[in-house]
Amino acid sequence: MTAPSHRDGERVALDAFVKAAAGDTELVFRVRDLSRSGLFLYTRVARSYPFRPGTTLAIELFDFDQTLTLKVVVARVVEPGSPEADHSPTGFGVRIVDADPATRARLEALIERVKASGASY
Repeated sequence: MTAPSHRDGERVALDAFVKAAAGDTELVFRVRDLSRSGLFLYTRVARSYPFRPGTTLAIELFDFDQTLTLKVVVARVVEPGSPEADHSPTGFGVRIVDADPATRARLEALIERVKASGASY
């Protein structure tokens, strides 16, 4: 039996940047993919990630000429050298926990635009 998925909708591949902040820590990451319920973030620089599951982050997703601001919670971390890193890139998955209706609509439009371009994950 497989574990239940909390993902809402399919993932789409997206090459974009986010600024993630928790307290005094603010870092820039790349987006590997996103869905209506979350994103997977990473950096090309080998590193351990300063965020742990359960950490709440404010992120700004940069998409062309607009920025989407989302409140997310770290759902999982793939550390270098971990068993999961053998078959997944290092980084961390975040679950969207708060976004106003206008931001949700812009996120939907972004996902639909990416899907129309044929970049599903």
